[in-house]
Amino acid sequence: MEIGTVTPPGNEGAFQVGDRKPATTLAELPAPHKRLLDEAVTATMSTVNASGTVQLTPVWVGSNDTHVLLNSVRGRLKDRNLRARPQVSLLFVDPANAYFWMSIQGEVEEIVDEDDPARGAEATASINAMSKLYLGEDVYPLRDPNGEVRSLYYVKPTKIVLFG
Repeated sequence: MEIGTVTPPGNEGAFQVGDRKPATTLAELPAPHKRLLDEAVTATMSTVNASGTVQLTPVWVGSNDTHVLLNSVRGRLKDRNLRARPQVSLLFVDPANAYFWMSIQGEVEEIVDEDDPARGAEATASINAMSKLYLGEDVYPLRDPNGEVRSLYYVKPTKIVLFG
């Protein structure tokens, strides 16, 4: 993966990616930007629809220092898009400062469905961990009362751009 830093306004080459460095884990992010992954910051995720148009959606995010972790219901549009076209972009904007942000481009390396007998508990644990972070609830309380199967997506970052 590559981490690039955007040159701030008022400097030569403003708004261009200046500094670029290779990285192997998300732990190598500068602490202020790593905070955008670790705190309850709702990201904007883009996927590509079958028609080639871009689909945007707000998402909760987790990470394990190697992957960005996403969670959704199997069968939703974002799920169908990620399974068919695994490229994804995420934009994290600091809620306290719109001029402090991070974008992550990556590819879904693995999908674990909740009904997988061997690993399905990972998807359940993931949505519950995100519920604790984003809602303060130990167990995700917003499930479809008619039933749903959650899916956990392991996104391998390929390019990260930092601003601020």
